[in-house]
Amino acid sequence: MKTSAVKIIFNITISLMLSLLFSVNSAFASIVKAINNTTLNRDSVISVVVKDINTNDTIYSKRADTFLNPASILKIFTMAAAIDTLGDNYNFETVIYIDNKRNLYLKLGADPLLTSADLDTLIKSLKKAYGGKINNFYIDDSTIDKVYYPDGWTVDDFWPNSPKISPYIVDKNTVYINFAASKNDIKITQNDDYKFSFINELEISNKTDITPSLNYGENSGIVSLRGTIGAGANFTKEYPVLDTAQFFTGRLRKALDKNGIHYAKPFYPKKVAPNAKRIASFRRPVREVVSYALKTSNNFVCEVVFKAAGAKWAQKTNPKEVIKPGTLEDGKNMFFDYYNKAGLKNNKINLKDASGVSRYNTLSTGWMADALVWLNENSKIKDYMITADEGTLTKRMRDLKGCVKAKTGTIFGISSLAGFVTSQAGANYAFAIIIQNFATRASVIKGLEDDIVHEIYTLE
Repeated sequence: MKTSAVKIIFNITISLMLSLLFSVNSAFASIVKAINNTTLNRDSVISVVVKDINTNDTIYSKRADTFLNPASILKIFTMAAAIDTLGDNYNFETVIYIDNKRNLYLKLGADPLLTSADLDTLIKSLKKAYGGKINNFYIDDSTIDKVYYPDGWTVDDFWPNSPKISPYIVDKNTVYINFAASKNDIKITQNDDYKFSFINELEISNKTDITPSLNYGENSGIVSLRGTIGAGANFTKEYPVLDTAQFFTGRLRKALDKNGIHYAKPFYPKKVAPNAKRIASFRRPVREVVSYALKTSNNFVCEVVFKAAGAKWAQKTNPKEVIKPGTLEDGKNMFFDYYNKAGLKNNKINLKDASGVSRYNTLSTGWMADALVWLNENSKIKDYMITADEGTLTKRMRDLKGCVKAKTGTIFGISSLAGFVTSQAGANYAFAIIIQNFATRASVIKGLEDDIVHEIYTLE
């Protein structure tokens, strides 16, 4: 090749490299400026990775390999693995069976959004299909285990901040309690059939600050109410039930009575008999469940879905083994298997739950950005995610509505944001942001996250 031709190729190559470098440096400078314009204390940690989805190039990287607590952006990755296992057409199905001895079996389907109205619909279907005598009415609760909370959750994450995770689910496993205070009296009203036993230690004051606590030394499930309630206050608070099976069977009996089906015996737990035939069912699509979980960042729903998907994964992996209730461990094995098949190294990931609540969860923004690039092509998780000014992104990045699909994360001292951005130039990017150990207001940190996303949007 002639020297002149080599020089031309060399010059073209250098020009392309400089053009790319200039573009990357511009993005680098704008994101750095956004970070520097926010007041973060010296001990704060910020980790950010931005990747071009089409080229897999890293546009910006800061502490990409530092393993930090992801908070609720973890839900993107656990729910993606769950959807892959369950399938887009999966339904959380609550089914009634009958055997040849007139025994009915209610097979719980781990539907985390099941309501009393849904139970009523199910029993209406039962009445149409079978109007005869019921010998026994069993409940098959073998869909997921009865471990109420994952390892790694702190006392702040337990009751009353989160319902107990259980195969018995109806009305989000919560009830409403009304509080009313006059000048001299405090009235607590329970309009639900499910009742709490309260020890009322509240005092009337000029403000309301109620702290409920379980008397762990007793087996009766008595709740102490301590603190203050403002004179003249009248409001309703939501509390998770303590006995999920009792709560569920109470709702079930009410649905039976409402539809004129008389059954006086207790509901005993028992697996569906091999000869039993299905006669009624209620279905909820996985899309509705996971979309709700990501929109509202609902921890309870994510943990239930993860266990249910884990059960299906375990059954697929070991078809000869006896089918058992889904566990968190099954879900974790499913998660690592899914991302190992994607070629993503998981050896440093610490996974303690599906929702991001545990303070022991650790992931890196580098891993998450790589996973997002892969998920963009190989998963439909993006379709389940919210855009700007929706759900937990309400009042955030309103001008980017439709251009962003993301998930927020917040626990004490930690804020995170991850997802996808389509820039004004039509390019597609994946990003992951984690900020820890900040002393400033969370709203300031959320503003920084939004600024970074805006800078990604303006990339050319």
